[in-house]
Amino acid sequence: MKFSIIIPTYNRAEFISKTIESVLNQTYVDFEIIVVDDGSTDNTEEIVLSTKDDRIRYYKKKNEERAVARNFGINKATGEYITFLDSDDLFYKNHLAEAYNFIKKENIDVLFQAYEVVSCFKKEQKSFQNHNINRLLITNGNIISCHGIFLSREIALQNLFNEDINLTASEDYELWLRIASIYKIHHNPIITSCLINHEGRSVTNINKEKLIKRKELFLKYTLGNPAVAEFIGNDKNIFIANAYSYIALHLALAKYKKESLKYYLKTLKKNPFFIFTKRNLAIIKHFAT
Repeated sequence: MKFSIIIPTYNRAEFISKTIESVLNQTYVDFEIIVVDDGSTDNTEEIVLSTKDDRIRYYKKKNEERAVARNFGINKATGEYITFLDSDDLFYKNHLAEAYNFIKKENIDVLFQAYEVVSCFKKEQKSFQNHNINRLLITNGNIISCHGIFLSREIALQNLFNEDINLTASEDYELWLRIASIYKIHHNPIITSCLINHEGRSVTNINKEKLIKRKELFLKYTLGNPAVAEFIGNDKNIFIANAYSYIALHLALAKYKKESLKYYLKTLKKNPFFIFTKRNLAIIKHFAT
């Protein structure tokens, strides 16, 4: 079984060498790395091409954002299964081996494999005792990272990322919901990769208007899709409240307290039980600081 690892990148020269190295260090060796350079202006190309391995394929294109870059990579992939890796994140050595063993054992088309978030502040594991990942995507938000997902090539080709540039940063969640409305997402709870949280990903660097527009557009695409809307079903208000609370939290983190309060109240209107969640406590905490 061959894996295709698609790495979209834009001006991540300081990170991408370690990212590629983490793939080359896999104990499972039947894979290809497809690096899609989305118009970088730094020395990303030089760094990628300096790594000599026949399994690496490098493409440079004009900047059109990550959804287009990932779709480009999907269409270049030759592996039976496709997974993704952002150019500042890492696979642990057993990542592909664990996926291979799980896929072969269960004979599945869609797999979510556990990961952890690593930063200078804390480690946070993303593995769930409740293995109903499909439902958790409705009730708990975007629990899946791109490097945690494995798709059969056929499913990946039939379910591409939404390329609306205004959806960028929610394009993955929108895709997971489309896939979850059709297929069971199996869960391997063994942690085999990590998302590196650094200042370049800081939520304090958000653009208020873009964040609100993105999440409202996300709701439009998801609830406007008949299959996804049916999949969400009676949990619609919880789902919408999750989107609003995401806006409220990130606006609070960025010190937009007035706007944050607006979306906090919209959250409670959709789901009064939100007050019992950890995110509610986080929002209240940042209101007070």
